[in-house]
Amino acid sequence: MVRLRNKILISLSLLSLVIISLVSFTFFPVKAQESGHRYDLIIVRNDDLIDYIVALPYSKKLDIPILPVNPQMLDDKTKAQLQSYVQFGWKNVLIIGNSNAVSKEVEDELLSLGFSVTRIGGDVRTETAEKLALHFYPDGADTVVLASALDYGSALAAARFAMNYGYPLLLTLENDLSEFAIEGLKRLHPKQVIMIGAGLSPEIEKKLEEMGYSVFWYGKNVTITITPPKEPSPIPWVVIGAVISLVITVPIILYWAKKKWAANRVPIEVLTEKERIVVKAILERGGKVKQEELPELTGYSRPTVSRIVQELEKKQLVTREKVGKTFIVKLIKEINLKE
Repeated sequence: MVRLRNKILISLSLLSLVIISLVSFTFFPVKAQESGHRYDLIIVRNDDLIDYIVALPYSKKLDIPILPVNPQMLDDKTKAQLQSYVQFGWKNVLIIGNSNAVSKEVEDELLSLGFSVTRIGGDVRTETAEKLALHFYPDGADTVVLASALDYGSALAAARFAMNYGYPLLLTLENDLSEFAIEGLKRLHPKQVIMIGAGLSPEIEKKLEEMGYSVFWYGKNVTITITPPKEPSPIPWVVIGAVISLVITVPIILYWAKKKWAANRVPIEVLTEKERIVVKAILERGGKVKQEELPELTGYSRPTVSRIVQELEKKQLVTREKVGKTFIVKLIKEINLKE
């Protein structure tokens, strides 16, 4: 009698294990397939937020997480996390960015861990955003969200807007529509474009309306509250005299300085999109940078950076000085990327 009872208990235990296995490895994949989930995980670089921000609407659309990783190689801790992840049968990974954003070494490591890898990315962030939008909305969209590729605050707000309403997200330059934003709009065929944030130019709104789109601009005006200054203490008459002298002389000095500065100033329209990205990277380093550092700062390959620098040199915007085995690239004219 005892043996019979033990056999029954063992049989029930085995049956429970079979049921759990079927639920774990059969039910969940079918559910994912029914929901149209093409990917189980999104991989982005961890040293630049823009790809993470652009990925947010599609992470929400697919209901899958985003994992920022070292763009050069996976560390041991990340590998251990991914090994646990793939054991659940979640094997389809989407890498956002080209091999300059997330290296081929990282892709090979993912493949060795058992993942199936798809990569979507372009040479510049505006191209990456366009490719993602077209990939996830192959039949187009009635509404498209547009934000600045260089203003992370506006891009983050735009990503949240796109997440909430299920719209594709495109990025553009601050002062003009990028070529990839224009191409994305043509292929998505939206009826309306929603501009997000104060980091965009009215010229973009005007151009979109001329192209026939209904345009809404949220966050166009940002109100900044400044704490009023404290009441000034009494000023000696000698200081008042000095201030009056400055009031008279400073405008004259500024006039001649502005005249001289304007002669050495270059309008942003003379730059291509890639040249603007390189110039921005040089400005962020104080106007002077080693050429060998530009591929990492811009996400471009070395040949691409070399070609862009040569074009800037021909336009007499930069100079190159040979120092050791590399060049020091220096801006020699004033370029305001926020005009």
